[in-house]
Amino acid sequence: MRRRPGHPRTDSERRLITAPVQQFSSKPRDAFPVGGAGLSDPFPDQPRPVRPRAPPHIPYRSKEHTVEPSLQASRRTLLRLAAAGAAGGAIAAAPLPAFAATGADRCPLPRTLSVTAPGLYPEGVAWDPRRKAFLVGSTAQGTISVVRADGSLSVLVAPFARVSVIGIQVDAVRGSIQAAYSDYFFRRLGMVDTSLPPVNGVGSFDLATGAVRQLVPVSTGESEPRTNDVTTDRHGDIYVTDTEADTITRVSREGEVLQVIRDDRFTADGTGPNGIVAHPAGYLLMGKYDGGRLFRIDRPRSARPVVREVRLDRAPASIDGLALRPDGSLVVVVNDLSLPGGAGGRDAVVVLRSTDGWRTARTLRDQTWPLADPTTVAVTPYGDYVVSGGLREILTGVPSTTPGQFQLRRR
Repeated sequence: MRRRPGHPRTDSERRLITAPVQQFSSKPRDAFPVGGAGLSDPFPDQPRPVRPRAPPHIPYRSKEHTVEPSLQASRRTLLRLAAAGAAGGAIAAAPLPAFAATGADRCPLPRTLSVTAPGLYPEGVAWDPRRKAFLVGSTAQGTISVVRADGSLSVLVAPFARVSVIGIQVDAVRGSIQAAYSDYFFRRLGMVDTSLPPVNGVGSFDLATGAVRQLVPVSTGESEPRTNDVTTDRHGDIYVTDTEADTITRVSREGEVLQVIRDDRFTADGTGPNGIVAHPAGYLLMGKYDGGRLFRIDRPRSARPVVREVRLDRAPASIDGLALRPDGSLVVVVNDLSLPGGAGGRDAVVVLRSTDGWRTARTLRDQTWPLADPTTVAVTPYGDYVVSGGLREILTGVPSTTPGQFQLRRR
């Protein structure tokens, strides 16, 4: 997601943004010096270029590749927390009280899981039916972690590059995890060598061990690509959206890029193609963040996929994560993290249903979400759980109201 361009800030807001960000770690504060070269680097062998100066008052979300001065706070936040995670001790789980189930039909998961994981900032969440646990990515540390019903957390996939792990999906049949990864945020904040090509792609990892099976670069040739979400069809083909390149890329399970799907309606000045799911009938459903538009992509494995926009009775302000439920309805996560022009909006979870094969859809439920900045949702046997990962802190540098924690809540 892209941070919203700010309006003129008050003095109190300026003080908040430029104030030192609290260090969340089980280690002493002085174990992680603040700022500059004194900060421990999780990837010491990689070059650390001087961060280029950015012209003032240019919206971060613009596709003209410029950076707001206020992103200095975000850069400090991301640097500290990524370094803390790599140095160890950053992910300190705080188990919740055991859920008191009184019968076999009771849900073994609490309504809300508040997980202590300093510096994690998950954007994507998936359900692992083998472990009966959640998997979450990390925009700051580039990991995939297991979250169990008691709120405990452990790393499954270790950092494999200086990247954000964004959308994730479990393929239990093939025993794998698919994850969209990108160094977009690190490049925008001057934390990697921008003279080198972007690191952007889709990875496949062993579900049991977390070992890397393959890393497949996508959107090559784009100046600032950013993969976002991922899904797998019944043939094992992987589809990954790119919100900057405004594309969907199809990758074989052997790791070959087979096709790039483009459509003029995918194009956005801000945030483009986002959440994506593969329907059992063989087509894809993809949400475009800007404008809250939903698309059906027919014959995605053919040389000429057919893109149709789904007519919605009430279009949401945005579409972030998507999840297809067993009853055929679609769960849509709505937020205002990246609305065009810095517009304010609402956090919501919407359920859509179609009776004509997703040519049209109507709203079954539109629920204002009680937790800030929801991004994606995981369908489980015990309900649909939405993640609020505190991404606004990464995007703006403003400390979270629940520092060092993220939430998973059942809708």
